[in-house]
Amino acid sequence: MTGPHLHLLGGFDFAGPAATPTVFSRKARAIVAYLALQAGHPQSREKLAALLWGANGEAQGRISLRQAVSAIRKAIAASGGGRLVTEGANIALNLDEFDFDVARFEVLAGGTAPDDLERAIEIYRGDLLDGLSVREEPFEDWLRVERERLRMKAVEALDRLVEHYATSDDSASCIRAAVRLLSMEPLREDAHRALMHSYAARGRISLALKQYELCRDALQRDLGLTPEPETRTLYEELRVRRAGSRSPQAVPNLGQSRKSGSEIAIAGESGRPPTRYVKSAGVNIAYQVTGDGPVDVVYVPGWVSNLDLAWGSPRLAHVFKRIGSFSRLIRIDKRGTGLSDRNVGLPTLEERMEDVRAVLDATGSERTVLFASSEGGPMCMLFAATYPERTAALVLTGAYARGTWSKDYPWARTVQQVDDDIAAVESQWGQAADMRNAAPSLTENILEREWFAAYLRNSASPADAIALWRWGTEIDVRAILPAIHVPTLIVQRTGDRWVRPEEGRYLAAHIEGAKYVELAGKDHVIWGEDSDRLVDEIRTFVAGALPWAPGERLLVSALSLAVKDIAYGHDPLERNAELIREELLHAAGQEIGRSPGLLLAVFQRPTRSIQCAFAIGKRLRKLGVEVRAAVHVGECEVRGKEFSGIAIEVASRLLDHARPREVVVSRTVRDLVVGSGLVFDERGEMTASGLPGTLSFLSVAQKI
Repeated sequence: MTGPHLHLLGGFDFAGPAATPTVFSRKARAIVAYLALQAGHPQSREKLAALLWGANGEAQGRISLRQAVSAIRKAIAASGGGRLVTEGANIALNLDEFDFDVARFEVLAGGTAPDDLERAIEIYRGDLLDGLSVREEPFEDWLRVERERLRMKAVEALDRLVEHYATSDDSASCIRAAVRLLSMEPLREDAHRALMHSYAARGRISLALKQYELCRDALQRDLGLTPEPETRTLYEELRVRRAGSRSPQAVPNLGQSRKSGSEIAIAGESGRPPTRYVKSAGVNIAYQVTGDGPVDVVYVPGWVSNLDLAWGSPRLAHVFKRIGSFSRLIRIDKRGTGLSDRNVGLPTLEERMEDVRAVLDATGSERTVLFASSEGGPMCMLFAATYPERTAALVLTGAYARGTWSKDYPWARTVQQVDDDIAAVESQWGQAADMRNAAPSLTENILEREWFAAYLRNSASPADAIALWRWGTEIDVRAILPAIHVPTLIVQRTGDRWVRPEEGRYLAAHIEGAKYVELAGKDHVIWGEDSDRLVDEIRTFVAGALPWAPGERLLVSALSLAVKDIAYGHDPLERNAELIREELLHAAGQEIGRSPGLLLAVFQRPTRSIQCAFAIGKRLRKLGVEVRAAVHVGECEVRGKEFSGIAIEVASRLLDHARPREVVVSRTVRDLVVGSGLVFDERGEMTASGLPGTLSFLSVAQKI
């Protein structure tokens, strides 16, 4: 922009010829804005002084006003456009020849043509004088009213655009307008529905379902409400539609990219790829995308990582380039690490699993190959068991099922070894990395050691890195391995000093149909010795494993809940059915069975099933109804709307051990929610048909 302009939407921007900016004090900016919005009508000096200097006394207010007006007059005169008119005790601002954004916005927003409305929204960069505060109540009151007036004009313009694009079947434009509308009015349920419809129209069913979850969470958080029946019906229709659309697809040719080889954007040849972000439960998750092959591969690293610094190692960059030559490679920094939000507390496997799902939705990936190394493995195993419809295949390298030694898992590191490892990490943090365990073949490579130290320093703080290391040792996913029914490749180095070959063999023995490959070498990291052989194994496996269609067995969190009416004799479930349905809906649970005083429901996330039990119990206790509940995670079979299997049976048996006002969970549940903040207390053991040996169970409470 070369002419003089005054922009007040989204901040304050005043510039003269050649866009030369002018510096005003806060109250001078306030006067300019106030006069500009009065459309040239004179305002008394007394009124302006009271508006902005009322607390300073009449005399001091007039002096301050005179100084501000003098500065404004000089700036207007230098701008080459407009006039500050003073007539006796009155002042007016004439903006002839100025580009005044508020005036243009109001004219365009008052029109009906979609092009005019689009231009109005383009001009509306944000709230009036966003960021300006003068701490003078009369002015702040005026500003609050004007902000809301202009904001509502923008909302109305977006409303009309969403309606126009929805009726004209322009789903791409409808998505753009609805997203902007929801950024201003996050509780507008009709806008959420418009987004769901538009995503579905473009074949993005998963994004449509995710939008419902965002709507549901916002309504519950801010209003304590559940979505309207129309929204819930749309959600259920989309769930059915996605389930019905799962079918085998043609085997992709991994030797042929979507683009020619010269067009594939590979980091290191034209610089680092851009880092993008997606919100997952309020946390910003960073991800990068490289390559343009016919299949999506999501890489989940172990321990800590940094997307940008990873490209600093020629060896690691080479691995990413090769994988990107036959796939679209999607890499993430897990929550709490790297470029994702830090200081978010210890994660749970569920939270990190949902973070991956958010990245898949953001990148438009319906089904992906999950590629995980080391500590990234357990979360990807849980994802594959929970979301088989989103998982094309699972590739694990240097991964484990349990983080510490036990009698029935004697290969993992002992508690003492873990303590020694952590002490070494703490004492050596910041120095050239000791690669003797991570990559013995690189111990003499000082450049690689220096890079790896910088990579770690930029991936997490020392305290966070140590906390995450210990968190990784508390994981135990052995109980869910039989529920994984996707093509699985397990690659293990014979001399890996962190994860022993027996741990890889254990995974292969307990994951149905898993392929196990043992490679020579001692390096734990994926960019160590003979990394090309690792990539070759992945490429060959992926090519042979696809296509694949998910079956009818799912990993679920089963909730069994019993209520006993203290004050009345009839079935409290029937009397409080709406209350219970609301809590199930809020936690994304599904009722699968009911009998007098008993309820069965399934969830995809164990923490949600526990939280749902607590929520139902809290609300019913206020009505004089006692609740006890039990939760177990396991596999079940789905036939239409019928659920059956060991998970349901164990949850029902566990309920027998729950006391009034108590929630009990199996050891399996406890092992999967490490980092959730829930408090567990050992309660005993039980047996059940279909279970090998005994199953420990615990009482669970919310952390106060």
